[in-house]
Amino acid sequence: MKVRLQVGVATAFTIITVVMLGIVVAFLYAGNRELALQTARKEMLEARNLSVSAILEAKSQTGRVVDVIASSVAEFPKGVRSLETLNVLHALIRGDEQFYGVYFGLEDSGAFYQNIALTEDVQTFGPNDSEVPKGIKRVLRVIDGPDDARVEQFFWATDDGYTVKFAEGSVDFDPRKRPWYEGALEKDGLFVTDLYRFESTGRPGVTFAKRILDKTGAVIGVAGADITMSTILKNFEAIRIGDEGLVFMMNQDDQLTLFSGTRASGDGAQFVNSGAEGQIAVENGVIAAAISHWTENRDPFFRFSTESDHLTFIGSVAPIPEMFGSQPIIGFAVPEDEFVGAIKQTTTQVLKISAGALALAILITVLVARMLSQKLRLVADEARRIREFDLTDDLDLRSSIREVSDLNQAMSSMKAGLGSFGAYVPKELVRSIISKGEKVAVGGQSREVTIMFSDLQGFTTRTENLEPEALMPALSEYFETMEKQVTAHSGIVDKYIGDAVMALWNAQKADDKHCENACQAVLACQRAEAEINASNLSSPLVPLHTRFGLHCGTVIVGNVGSLSRMQYTALGSSVNLASRVEGLGKVYGTRALVTEPVVLHTEGLFCVREVDIVSPAGTTKPIRIYELLGEEDDRGTYPASPEMKREVEDWNTCYALYRLESWTEALAAFEDHLGSSSSPMLVDTYIQRCRNFIAHPPDEEWDGVYCFKTK
Repeated sequence: MKVRLQVGVATAFTIITVVMLGIVVAFLYAGNRELALQTARKEMLEARNLSVSAILEAKSQTGRVVDVIASSVAEFPKGVRSLETLNVLHALIRGDEQFYGVYFGLEDSGAFYQNIALTEDVQTFGPNDSEVPKGIKRVLRVIDGPDDARVEQFFWATDDGYTVKFAEGSVDFDPRKRPWYEGALEKDGLFVTDLYRFESTGRPGVTFAKRILDKTGAVIGVAGADITMSTILKNFEAIRIGDEGLVFMMNQDDQLTLFSGTRASGDGAQFVNSGAEGQIAVENGVIAAAISHWTENRDPFFRFSTESDHLTFIGSVAPIPEMFGSQPIIGFAVPEDEFVGAIKQTTTQVLKISAGALALAILITVLVARMLSQKLRLVADEARRIREFDLTDDLDLRSSIREVSDLNQAMSSMKAGLGSFGAYVPKELVRSIISKGEKVAVGGQSREVTIMFSDLQGFTTRTENLEPEALMPALSEYFETMEKQVTAHSGIVDKYIGDAVMALWNAQKADDKHCENACQAVLACQRAEAEINASNLSSPLVPLHTRFGLHCGTVIVGNVGSLSRMQYTALGSSVNLASRVEGLGKVYGTRALVTEPVVLHTEGLFCVREVDIVSPAGTTKPIRIYELLGEEDDRGTYPASPEMKREVEDWNTCYALYRLESWTEALAAFEDHLGSSSSPMLVDTYIQRCRNFIAHPPDEEWDGVYCFKTK
């Protein structure tokens, strides 16, 4: 691959500079990014440790409260069944918002005593949804009595011991059948339930329970304390990292139990149930992606991205010590930009400054290279125009460099020689030879082409007394007009034969519409000829009257001759037939005859009328010939007039009778059509044929083909 001098110099300089800058910037970015990711690991580890410390502290404090309750009931088993005992229990949890309630249940009677702490957002409470009085911060719940007549009572209570009963009724609640009670009986020490929602408020929480034993080891009952998730939720909100960081907790079965919103959104932490509600929570795209990566890989620290916004996040997921009856898992998901955003911004600024410096350096390099290559580029452009056979403009190359000046003179001489050469052979052929840069050789290839022959009517008679000095300019002007129309419609003039022209389509250059273009060229030549007849009255050839013949067929196109002298042309029977068709115009008095293959290739595009089925001299196969009259479309460049289209309809009526061998009817029709026809010679030809066939009918084997014995 070859490149221009200035492009090559500028490109090489740019690549070297970009690579060097890229290496430096990438090294700095990678180092700073790794440092930021290490900071992220450290922050997430510290946040997890902080969360664990807070949860363990809550667990330890709750355990101490349950121990005190159990010890108190064991010490005074008969005196604890009173409201005063609940006031004492309340003193254990006063001011600690994590506690929802403290209580104990007795084994012998199923009695249940509970102190419940109310939060400010609780408006009603109890079995009848009683409105909470102003200033009331707690409720005492007592279930006691014989097994068959236990009564449940609710009391509003204040911190100073004032109580008022507000609800009473029978109940089927039995603490001995509750999971926390049964779990405590089966375990030594402190028993902790899984996360669940409290029956009375629907809030999430955990129950700590411990069995109560007397001095003999017999079970007196079970003491318990309910704590809400408020402490854990607030802890979750506190350990979020950055404005867009998320925190979530899963149970040991990888089910989501807690998750937080982002600081930027203002959403706090919230508890979710397993099952349907938990599934809804997992639809948070970031948390879902983090959990999916964790369950598949179990990496404690990883990078991941979401499908929705394609942002990159840093995730950290790891179990924490056993608590609440299971071993939870805490995870963090923080956008990578929280850590590397500043680094990216700084890197972007560095890249912008570097890009500006690089652009300036490239500009200077390009200017210097341009000064060095300007003359060479002019020479290269001139050579490229010569290769494309564009010989119009002369190269104005002034240079003090001797070699460049010599090259300029050599190229000027070459252009002059090629210009003269192009006057002898088709320019398309010369352009092809030069552009391919290959040696020409004798040979050709078979392909379908459209061949045109034209001939000036009465040329020999009108020019036999003309001097060559007068004839040559007029004939050259005529040929130039014909060639201009041929080349304008994608054809090439193959040769001039006296006053005749031979042109080809789809020969040297492929043309899918070669028949259409050839017909357009014939119509264009007729119009150009009419303009010459109207304007150039001084020419000895005026008025011009050219006959055209078009045929489409397979020929051999290529170079014919010897190695020292050859000619590009077309050979084959189709060339001979095209010449014969042009000559038939003399017989029928037509301007432009085309063969059936041309009509089939351009069906519907041009207005034509069938002239005859003939076997020209020198041919063996009959062929239908048509007269080309114009374009079928009235909006075309060369449309057939309405009068001409009506004439064609009248002609077709006459011609159909002729083909049916209805000689008498055909004769009458042709004679009637003669007066209005624009081609009286054609009509008269068929009048004479009909009269002849009436007098001498053709043989029964006659196939309707008119055979010509002479050219």
